Amino acid sequence: MNNLERWIKIALTNLSIVALLGLTLRSKMIFSLPFITFQYVLHAHSHFAFGGWVTIALLSLMTFRIIKPEGSKRRLYNIIISIILFNAYGMLFSFPLQGYAFYSILFSSLFIFSTYFYTYIFLRDLKKVNAAKSVKLLSGASVFYLALSSVGAFTLAYLMVTRSKDVYFYKDAVYTYLHLQYSGFFSLAVMALMLQYAQVENKATRAFSRILNVTVIPAMFMSYLWHYPHNVIRTIAYMGSFLTVCSLVSFLIMMASLKPHLEHIQPIVKRIAFIATVAFGLKMFFQSLTIIPALGPLVFSNRPVIIGFLHLVLLGFVTLYLLAYFIQINLISPKGASGAALAVFIFGVLLNEVVLFMQGLGFMFMLSSGIVNWLLLTAAILLFTGALVVSLIHWIKRPTKLLYS
Repeated sequence: MNNLERWIKIALTNLSIVALLGLTLRSKMIFSLPFITFQYVLHAHSHFAFGGWVTIALLSLMTFRIIKPEGSKRRLYNIIISIILFNAYGMLFSFPLQGYAFYSILFSSLFIFSTYFYTYIFLRDLKKVNAAKSVKLLSGASVFYLALSSVGAFTLAYLMVTRSKDVYFYKDAVYTYLHLQYSGFFSLAVMALMLQYAQVENKATRAFSRILNVTVIPAMFMSYLWHYPHNVIRTIAYMGSFLTVCSLVSFLIMMASLKPHLEHIQPIVKRIAFIATVAFGLKMFFQSLTIIPALGPLVFSNRPVIIGFLHLVLLGFVTLYLLAYFIQINLISPKGASGAALAVFIFGVLLNEVVLFMQGLGFMFMLSSGIVNWLLLTAAILLFTGALVVSLIHWIKRPTKLLYS
């Protein structure tokens, strides 16, 4: 078993744990479960989704598909990713027991410091890599935003420990962290891996990589519009909205240019990647709309819509793209029980999104239904079942030769 396959097996196991935590949260909303503190498990769910699933999967892929280290460098990357993983497990076990307290903050801080070290090593080695400029720009910027997002995380930890009542500061810290993770680290890393696989460098890929990177910081200011900020912030937010639309247009142009180079991709991969691409397009479209004065504050006060948006990106875009990527390079089989489990998982993703956004619309029009929580529980069961079966099959099956093009 090679390094990448081992890390992806661990990441898929972590995905099933994330899904189990999500199932626990959905169950808590229907059943009593007095031994579970909802907020504590929610912290564990979100932190481990980022740290144990997405971060491990993306860093492993960028390490062994873009940097491709050998010898002592390979060992160094394995050690760093192991430290990151250890601290992710520390957060997994400490948050459900104590919420934001000494041990959870300790593991969160150590996790962040270990990503700093990874970022330094990755950027140092990226300079020597023979890769397309767009791949190097996107992958390098992605780990930079991973490190930068810690500003929001440390601010949150400080506010939790000091029991601050500053709602504005708290929400802005949350939105800063989420934006730099979702629109920075996650999105840029996924695009870097896609272009690395496509092995295409043209005018469209270079333009997209630059525009997407330039968009990240100005677009972050759209997250601050919920409390009617200063005109300077509003102006930067308008720029961010415009650049977000430009990024989406540039993305569509780039995908059209890549189409002839991706014809060899498996049909099942094309279908899953299409859903992920639609999710990315919806993310960019919805994000740009928050600039509308009547819409922005309404969205930011609508918890189901916010949760729906976060899951749209994390599950619909990032997770489905990663699963499609794993299938294409022969890490996951799309046939038999594994293929059936993937179908169950994808249906769970779609059901979860539809119900969350319907719940959000109901919130806007002051409508509600008791069936919503049961549908979300059903989606959570599908997600957990699909993720667990895929993970178990991946551990049981024999190691396979990875495909690189």
